[in-house]
Amino acid sequence: MRAYLAMGLSEVRNFYAQKTFTPAIIYAPTIKFITENPELDDEEAEFEISMMAARNSDGYVIALEIEDKQISQHLEETIILNTKVNWENVEALFVYDSADDDLTWYATQEIGDYLNLAGEK
Repeated sequence: MRAYLAMGLSEVRNFYAQKTFTPAIIYAPTIKFITENPELDDEEAEFEISMMAARNSDGYVIALEIEDKQISQHLEETIILNTKVNWENVEALFVYDSADDDLTWYATQEIGDYLNLAGEK
């Protein structure tokens, strides 16, 4: 399952350096979200969830793959995990522009370079 971590720049840097992170909230297209939004296909559901994460972030969203066995509970549009998340499961970094309500995408191989150039907000 694709999931999204709403983060600040320092959290992204810490996750990148430590290679593990224990998230409090992970946004994901949960069973309840999909059931309540049957008009959305898989791609549209992921987009809506990524935007929820972005709007509740400090400007950064990490997209990652979560295995079903890592999930201890499904809530409305979030999940609770029973494990830490690992950097190897990161699929992308999104930088959120709140003025335009838009996400800029960075591939995993670009994240290190982005973090070296990014200043604190």
